[in-house]
Amino acid sequence: MDSPLLQRIIGAAVLVALGVIFIPALLDGAGYKSRLNIHHIKPEPDFPPLSKKIPEHIISPLEKARKQQQQANQRQVKRQTLKKYRHKHSDKQRALHAFALQMGTFKNNANAKKLRDKLRKAGYHSFVVPVAGKNETIYKVRIGPELQKSVLEKMKKKVKKQFKIDAYVVNHS
Repeated sequence: MDSPLLQRIIGAAVLVALGVIFIPALLDGAGYKSRLNIHHIKPEPDFPPLSKKIPEHIISPLEKARKQQQQANQRQVKRQTLKKYRHKHSDKQRALHAFALQMGTFKNNANAKKLRDKLRKAGYHSFVVPVAGKNETIYKVRIGPELQKSVLEKMKKKVKKQFKIDAYVVNHS
């Protein structure tokens, strides 16, 4: 064999031998033991005694289904009750709708009360309604309330002749 090739093979063998000798000494695991900190782990965990531990209630699927069914039944009963109530009372609520005859609108409460008193002396049931606006309160003088709009329409004609005031029918609230 050639001498350069022989030298290379011998050099490689020497390097492998050195590696086999020294690498295990370097990788003995001493570094692993120093990184592993076993001192902070407690030898025995602290668990409370079972006599002091209160188990939490676990809802079974059957209980959950029963509860949902009860809630659905309660909602159904409420709906039926509301339908009955609305059906019974819808006619009564329409019958209780009232109207009033508005005679005038004033910025001054004293002027509104003067007209109210004048109407009362003439035999009309009149009242003053204060309405709060953006900047001020206005006062509306009304006659009524009446359940039938036709009664107020007749009264409107009568008041126009008597007081020379153009009034109009409004919803009473």
